[in-house]
Amino acid sequence: MDTLVRTVTLNGFLSVCNMHGLRAHELLRIVGLDAGSLVDAERHVSAETLCRLLELAGEESGCSAFGVQMAEARQSLDFGILGNLMRHKPSLREMWQSAIHYRQLLNAALALSLEPAGDFSILRFEMLVNSQVPQKQACELVVAVGVRACQAVLGDGWSPHSVSFMHAAPSELYLHKKFFGCPLSFNSEFNGLLLRNSDLNAPNPAADPELVRYAESVAMPLRASGENPVLQEVRKNIYLLMPLEQAKIERVAEQMHLSTRTLQRHLDQSGTSFSELLENVRKNLVLRYLNNQRYSIGQVASLTGYTRQASFTRWFQLNFGMSPRQWRQQNAAH
Repeated sequence: MDTLVRTVTLNGFLSVCNMHGLRAHELLRIVGLDAGSLVDAERHVSAETLCRLLELAGEESGCSAFGVQMAEARQSLDFGILGNLMRHKPSLREMWQSAIHYRQLLNAALALSLEPAGDFSILRFEMLVNSQVPQKQACELVVAVGVRACQAVLGDGWSPHSVSFMHAAPSELYLHKKFFGCPLSFNSEFNGLLLRNSDLNAPNPAADPELVRYAESVAMPLRASGENPVLQEVRKNIYLLMPLEQAKIERVAEQMHLSTRTLQRHLDQSGTSFSELLENVRKNLVLRYLNNQRYSIGQVASLTGYTRQASFTRWFQLNFGMSPRQWRQQNAAH
């Protein structure tokens, strides 16, 4: 099922189209949207449609950094009430922890996590869209917006320690280097930012506990009223935990602060099961990993929950009608 997202995601689209001499309304029409998508920020549209729109705009403009330029053109933390909540948290770490807690309001098609890595932490983003939908521009938009959000706390001159993308590098990187101001890694193991713990823990000069309390009083009922919130959270946690070999119902329940029995009851009431959601995510992720030439077939098997490559190959053949190697030869991006 395609996930719906608010069209606030398109903030910056019109100005970047104008910068490149593109007819924004014509591009919207091609993907089945209308001009109202640029006006009504609370309207919901298909996440896959937005991915296709940004990819089309990148192709028509000849700009490989179209998504990055959109982030640059946007106001930082333009996430409505959630933006106000994030802006006034005591530190960057707490800002991102609140974004993770309320991620359903941030973007229903986005999973994010903050993972320790020694003196650093990895802020990882995962797009919950079909792996066959082109998403390079959308992915770069998300990561660049993440940088802008950090700069809202640490200042415009701040940059992360490094930035990583799972897709291949474009032929021209000048605009990427200019915007991010740090080492860039493509064909990487994840999409996201490597952040210094010292930056994450630095006090936020704009912190305001009263504004945080007010924003949370508004955000909490909105979070509770989302469409299939439990299913969305389960899917997001599976996306984040599967590459870590932790995509078990017990672990997902723990991440959601539920007992395993309570989570199973929620899924039963929604007419699905954990194993069905796990299988759907696995089918999507496996093609995403196969598209990345840095991964061997054995690594793809491991990343999607198989300890034996032979078992993975049998599962893949049953679901896709060919071996993983054959699929990669026929379909993987070059």
